[in-house]
Amino acid sequence: MTGKIQGNGCIIIIITMAVIQLFSVYPAIADAPAAGYGISGSAGNSTGLLALSADDYPVDSAFAINNERISLDFRGVDIRDVLSALAIKMGVDIIKVDAKPVEINFKANNITPLQAMELIIEGQGLTYLQNGQIILVGTPGTLKANYFDQMILTRFSLYYVPADKIKELIGTLGVEQVSVTVDTNQNLIWVQGTAQVLKKVRELIYAVDTEDSQLSLEYKTLTLTQIPTDRAVELLKNVGIELKRYVQLDNRLLVFDSELFSRWDKIEKLVKELDIPAAGIRKVFVYQLKNVTAGYAAERLSSFNFADEVKTVTYNYEKFGKELLVICPPNLVTPVRSALVSLDTTRQKTKVPVLTTTGEKARQSLYAKINLLSELSGISSANFHVSNNLSGDNNNPEYVLWVEETPDNVQLVKDLIEEMDIGSSSGEGETSGD
Repeated sequence: MTGKIQGNGCIIIIITMAVIQLFSVYPAIADAPAAGYGISGSAGNSTGLLALSADDYPVDSAFAINNERISLDFRGVDIRDVLSALAIKMGVDIIKVDAKPVEINFKANNITPLQAMELIIEGQGLTYLQNGQIILVGTPGTLKANYFDQMILTRFSLYYVPADKIKELIGTLGVEQVSVTVDTNQNLIWVQGTAQVLKKVRELIYAVDTEDSQLSLEYKTLTLTQIPTDRAVELLKNVGIELKRYVQLDNRLLVFDSELFSRWDKIEKLVKELDIPAAGIRKVFVYQLKNVTAGYAAERLSSFNFADEVKTVTYNYEKFGKELLVICPPNLVTPVRSALVSLDTTRQKTKVPVLTTTGEKARQSLYAKINLLSELSGISSANFHVSNNLSGDNNNPEYVLWVEETPDNVQLVKDLIEEMDIGSSSGEGETSGD
């Protein structure tokens, strides 16, 4: 009992017993008890699907299904496992309104996953309803126009987190209009709710039923007020923060990626900056600066003739950072990038004093600070210089640290000195240059 899906050089080998575990980790398909159909069959080169009336059963066409062409070869495979594999390829959730297993044989070349699904379910006398990312599969008599509003009883398989903990978590997260039942088998949980609610439960199980969640189900919450949660996920990915295990509940984003928790304050601050109406429809990109800091670039960019249509985010430490996040209308992306290129240029070097030190070991102290400042700023230590004794008194010498660099790098050095609080924290005898 094996099957194969091939697409773009990627082959998924399916063995009947193993496929249940492979695809139920992301339970894209779940069983909903209803009238069963126990006749094995195969779908071939049929030209159409026994479809429901589009007028009676509207399909949400705003969601685009993956149209990548694939080749398939299934022999004696449970139809639920086949639909589960196709659901992953299509990027949707499939709920089959039928609890009984049906083995099928199916082979096709160079077709889309949606075409494959239609051919397979047609061979079983079934049809489907689609609402966004949710597809219900069943008989024409079973699927009614208001089926998405009806309560469906569905079984989910669990592998790492016991069912009673999942039930507790569902209650804690406040998933509405859902009934959860746990039996003696802690690897199974029964959930009753609408198709939309079951999709949320499915996302939750996918997010938490992992090996590293066995000891902890900790999560963090991001609450959005201006942009939808899926847009927040997209924007975070654009700036290099990819959420892998999360659940979207209304305007809340529940994140289970524990590796992100150590920098959660930074993520919350960033999301707060991004949670504005403009970010919902505008382009967002990160510009990597080379010669100037993010704070300098943001300040200078505001002087260009972009009015209020361009917003910048400098993250933490804008005086030192080199990454600038930009939010702007699509038609301004190129002009903004051009403006940043003109700002991020190498400027002529100048000589500026940055720190004055007095005392018996003042000279050694300055050389030690040069090493640290060079390491922190990336400026070569050869560009730092220490003057001769300016006081003329060997018992109370005075030395000046000066740097030969571009104005931006000089300011960077001054900001680093201020950040380290050199002078006030190290006792008398040290002053920063103006």
